[in-house]
Amino acid sequence: MDSKKLDAKWQMKWNKSKSFEANIDKKKNKFFTSIIIPYVNGNIHIGHSFTYTRIDAYARFKRMQGYNTLLAEAFHATGEPILGSIERLKKKDRGQIETFKMYGATDKDLKDFVKKGPEFVARFWMEKIIESSKLMGFSVDWRRKFVTAIDPAFNRFIEWQYNTLRKKGYVIQGTHPVVWCSHDQSPTGDHDRLKGEGESPTQFVLLKFKLDSGEVLPCATLRPETIYGVTNLWINPNAHYVRIRIKNEIWFVSKSAAQKLEDQLKNVEYLGDVAGRDLIGENVSNPVTGQKILILPGEFVDEQTATGIVMSVPAHAPYDYVALKELKNNEKEMGKYKLDPSSIKNIKSISVVKIEGFENAGVEISEKMGISSTKESEKLEEATSIVYKKEFHTGVLRDIAEGYVGKKIGEVKQVLIDDFVKRNLADKMWETTNPVICRCTTRCHIKILENQWFLKFSDIDWKNKVKHAISQMKFYPEEARLQFMATVDWLEDKACARKGGLGTKMPWDKEWIIETLSDSVIYMAYYTIADVINGEKIPAHKLTDEVFDYIFLGKGDPTELGKKVDLNKVLIQKMHEEFEYFYPVDMRNSAKELVPNHLTYYIFHHVAIWENPKYWPKSIGVNGYVTVQGEKMAKSKGNIIPLKELLKKYGADLVRVNIGTANENIDDADWREDSLKTFETRLDYLDYLVQNCKKAKRKSTNDLDKYLDGVVQNCIKGTTENYEVMKFRSGMQFAIFQLLNEIKYYIERNGNIKNCNQKVLKNAISNSIKLIAPFTPHVSEEFWKKIGVKGILSAGGWPEFNEKSIDRNVLDLENLFKKTQEDMTQVLKLAGKMKNAYLYMTTDKEFNHFKQSVEYLKKRFDFKKLEVYKVSDKNKYDPQNKSSRAKYGKPAIYLE
Repeated sequence: MDSKKLDAKWQMKWNKSKSFEANIDKKKNKFFTSIIIPYVNGNIHIGHSFTYTRIDAYARFKRMQGYNTLLAEAFHATGEPILGSIERLKKKDRGQIETFKMYGATDKDLKDFVKKGPEFVARFWMEKIIESSKLMGFSVDWRRKFVTAIDPAFNRFIEWQYNTLRKKGYVIQGTHPVVWCSHDQSPTGDHDRLKGEGESPTQFVLLKFKLDSGEVLPCATLRPETIYGVTNLWINPNAHYVRIRIKNEIWFVSKSAAQKLEDQLKNVEYLGDVAGRDLIGENVSNPVTGQKILILPGEFVDEQTATGIVMSVPAHAPYDYVALKELKNNEKEMGKYKLDPSSIKNIKSISVVKIEGFENAGVEISEKMGISSTKESEKLEEATSIVYKKEFHTGVLRDIAEGYVGKKIGEVKQVLIDDFVKRNLADKMWETTNPVICRCTTRCHIKILENQWFLKFSDIDWKNKVKHAISQMKFYPEEARLQFMATVDWLEDKACARKGGLGTKMPWDKEWIIETLSDSVIYMAYYTIADVINGEKIPAHKLTDEVFDYIFLGKGDPTELGKKVDLNKVLIQKMHEEFEYFYPVDMRNSAKELVPNHLTYYIFHHVAIWENPKYWPKSIGVNGYVTVQGEKMAKSKGNIIPLKELLKKYGADLVRVNIGTANENIDDADWREDSLKTFETRLDYLDYLVQNCKKAKRKSTNDLDKYLDGVVQNCIKGTTENYEVMKFRSGMQFAIFQLLNEIKYYIERNGNIKNCNQKVLKNAISNSIKLIAPFTPHVSEEFWKKIGVKGILSAGGWPEFNEKSIDRNVLDLENLFKKTQEDMTQVLKLAGKMKNAYLYMTTDKEFNHFKQSVEYLKKRFDFKKLEVYKVSDKNKYDPQNKSSRAKYGKPAIYLE
């Protein structure tokens, strides 16, 4: 069966019948969800497909259950992605050109991107994404689409959102650290980053090591308690450092660090440049212990991270231990900087933290993992994570930590920091724990902004509202609930505006633009009215705050509003009715990396805008990432595959079912092309059943019919229960594997398809078609038609579980019969071919059920003779008294 040929046919029929356009229908319960809006700086690829297919399948499932289902999708242009890509095109950036061409842009298109600007780019990729989405069979109501930052009416909606938040005190102006792009002169939110999504300002401690001259080499650390175990400092000999004055001290730091410190409101005076190599071999004093230690060369030191100077604690830092071991074995390197080899080889690890099972955790774990080079970054990261977690949660300070002996790390850390700062042994600096790269390709740093606009996520009352909402919601999987609660606890005030990029201007302060994660949290409400705005071409200036207050909050009078803004009150009322009918959002599904930002912000904003909990989100699904053939997706690996390319090769349904059921819960999905064959084989078999079902001629019913009816009901139950909680992989095990296996078994037990009961067989096939339809909608529609049922399957008809259709006795008996066959197979594997078989049953039901199937067993196992006995039948053939061992649930078997 070539499923590709069916895609266009059924997509055209759905479009013609407007199958996915959702309108108010008060006779039906509604179900509202949406696809996470994609950025319009490229087409969608295999990485998008897991999340998108899951939510489309869920929407299709709900639509088939009889819900008036609205699945919406829009497009995100806010922030730097589009402007950054245009800048890279202007610079003839090869990577950007190849990426856009991979997604379907021509040379002419690329010229137009530069010439016509961001709106053209946004709408170009919007159309490409819509095309791919339709080819994939996504059941979207496209009347409700919009583009953020580009569509004036949507920008007006965002202005209303922020005016409302400000009135309630949730948007404030203040001084806070933000991730900053020096090129754009703006804070850089998660979605404005090429790298470093999820990174936020973290306060590092600067420990002040001093030269004999009194000049300071500040080392940034998140583990100030390890100061007692420092054995040396690392400086990159190839890096450029500067001497600066801060207050009454002279510091040596990297050039980038000097700029960071200035941006963090320190008064920095530049005194001159210093080459890193000129500091190698110098001695410095440990600010706490007073011990003299060496400055050693470390080309692995990143001068753009913190101060560009690193303190070495090999007992607790695998990187330091491995780097020190490398240097000790490198006579050439030591000679290059005129270092005394004996001084370096005599450096010993100093353990500061005691944890069970380890003396020097950093050393022992590195050795255990076999790490021998600083180039083994992944293994070093893993080792570092293991050490840090163990020491932070269970470690206590050893005797060397005077004044803090026996204290737990988690309890004493802040006390220790405050003490060091008070004694002027330390200072503080803001940094990210990992590099952040802006979409414009600039490496970002932390800047303390004054007079910046923030969302007051630190507000305790707001947090408590969010926690209440979370407690009332459903999460799939349930374990995600704890992640949301944890995020709410640690979340602090967040910058919500930037100076550059695309977006809605802050309504009361036009020099600021609302950033990407701040205009993408309640746009779902806009979907409910977008069809009216788009269809009636309502101009943005008529959508005043008062109009939105009525639509979304029920405030005001539509008649008066209509007169005031010159807008038909019927349209205003219609938009209000659409919102009231479709809201709240019943399901929001996205990947796990959005839990600490977008998905949590989504809850924050909803409880802030709408006081009434009936408008708050109902449920959230969280899924894992996508890998390709077991590898992370990366341009360098060439495994970012445009979705359109896969659809052209395999057709929509095979791609949908292969990726959509690749995993569940928050486990990552692995796209494997070799698994496509498994699903293709199943669909081919279902196609065979559809075409041959009419060959079944038997009209009478028997136990095998009752068995298949019962199995069908169990598969309906198993599929439905798993789909409900978004466990699609488990659901599909019932729908396409177990049920088809059982149908095949049913046909074999009857001898052939002609001996089957047509009504029973058709019922099983029909239900299989329905159960797989959310993932294979095109072939399911075709099968539905071929089997002789009228109408669009996608519009309804989900099977309901019926306990009364299950004969438990028959199910038990046939399962016992199957288990007996498995046992006989195992015995014959061990014993070799046998001529005769004797089965001993304990009950009349078992005896009668097995007696009916003697010929089937003889044929299957090629026995010359097969006889079935009851245990009570003492006069029958019973070698070695086998019948006495027969127990209910496991018939005794004798072979000869």
